[in-house]
Amino acid sequence: MTHAPASTALVVRGPDSLPALVPHLVGFHPAASLVLLGLAPEQRTVRVTMRMDLPDPEADAPDVLDAWATALAALPQAGALEVILAVYPRPVDDPWCDDGTRELPHLDLVDELADELRLAGILALDAVCVVGDRIRSYWCEDVACCPPEGRVADIAESLRVRATFVAHGSAPLPSRDALVHSLDERPAHDPLRRAVEQARDGVVIRMPSGTQGRVEHVVAGARSLATDPRNEAALARLVVMVGWLCGQIRPRDLLLRTLTVDPEPQVLASARTILAEAVRCTSGAAVAPVASVLAVCAWVDGDGAAARVALERALVADPAYSLAALVSAALDTGTPPWTWVAMMSEVSVGEILGEDTGGVAEPGERASTGA
Repeated sequence: MTHAPASTALVVRGPDSLPALVPHLVGFHPAASLVLLGLAPEQRTVRVTMRMDLPDPEADAPDVLDAWATALAALPQAGALEVILAVYPRPVDDPWCDDGTRELPHLDLVDELADELRLAGILALDAVCVVGDRIRSYWCEDVACCPPEGRVADIAESLRVRATFVAHGSAPLPSRDALVHSLDERPAHDPLRRAVEQARDGVVIRMPSGTQGRVEHVVAGARSLATDPRNEAALARLVVMVGWLCGQIRPRDLLLRTLTVDPEPQVLASARTILAEAVRCTSGAAVAPVASVLAVCAWVDGDGAAARVALERALVADPAYSLAALVSAALDTGTPPWTWVAMMSEVSVGEILGEDTGGVAEPGERASTGA
């Protein structure tokens, strides 16, 4: 599930927006997927986006809806009382392959889902089959609007949507598998990983004193990296520092508070890059703290798909790591990311650092214990 980033006004102008819009909201080009765009009822702005794997065409629709019940309950929590459904069929279910005009796939599931949503007080405005740039509504009976062979989405609308997202730095990946592989561990001989290992001892020795000073140094470094993203030496040093900070509870929590409460969009984006490389340059249980912090940053940034992938990485590394379990449960129940921001806003820096330690974490207080 992905929440709409606060920095972008996502106005849906009908089904012609979908082919260009959905990949940017989901973070990748969906396939064999059902995507729900949850809208605020008056402004028609996107509040939340959900993606589910499509079942086999023979699957029993009530059973599928039961499996989706928890996710669907998140729609009203996010203030989404209207939805648009977008079906991305498997290639074998493409109704227009070989210039055919077969029946749209999963028709019964789409209709029953709309009924289920209506009982929950949520209005399904439309349901659309999407294959590439070709679309057709499940419910429109006007053949001039929705011919059996579908129609190509309005080019001007597609360009408007894509230009808006590209201007904000959005670049959807080709598939969810590509998103998963974007956090694959770098091999030992990889140049960036070697640079991180070579920088490790010197960076740790030269870190500023005090947790606050170290966090501020990382945030300043992220801000600087945003203006010079090709500075691999700076990236390697920052990877070492965020790994160290995430490995202890109080520095980790202060870093999270600093990055997610009233975040600077460029700094948050740069921090996500640093954290992702820290995940990729780390092995074993030590991956869990860094991947969990990355997940929170992605969640707050409106990128639920990336958050989920980071959490999967964290829980594989350490199934008992409680921050990963906490955020995973929040995503499962549709908790909006602004609840995290509100919670962290109420915790002072002094409370995070601890009055009795003078702002320095105890030597044995390691985040890798699962706290």
